[in-house]
Amino acid sequence: MKARVHRTFWIGVIMFLSVSLAFAEDAAGMLKSVKGEVSIVRNGAVIPTAAGMKLMPADKIISGPDSAVGITLQDGTLLSFGAKSVSQLNAFRYDPVKQEGNMLISVLKGSMRFVTGLLGKTHPDSVAIRLPAATIGIRGTDFIVSVEGGE
Repeated sequence: MKARVHRTFWIGVIMFLSVSLAFAEDAAGMLKSVKGEVSIVRNGAVIPTAAGMKLMPADKIISGPDSAVGITLQDGTLLSFGAKSVSQLNAFRYDPVKQEGNMLISVLKGSMRFVTGLLGKTHPDSVAIRLPAATIGIRGTDFIVSVEGGE
């Protein structure tokens, strides 16, 4: 009986770790800093945020007045969103072994600072920032975008 309980315990641990690793691989990045009211809209649900939270592809990031959020993506890209910003990580895929993938970020309202990670440095054509009136192809390594009005 004791051996069966022990085996069941370890099977549970292995299953939990497998699911955790699969989730971690699907995550596009992590919220490194959160100031004020910042929320994520994921699959239609509004989720309050905290530093250390995973950011998933297709997440919409919304910051309130006097708020800001700093994000690090898997490839080392750094994103900072200022107060009253609305943006979405439309697509993110990164293979750390081949150092390739793609990224599309929409800035619908507010401000964003973008510091290029490995994708932008090694495959700049695979990284784009979509704005209400234009799309920015990444050629530089550090820039700020501001969108007035918007959503």
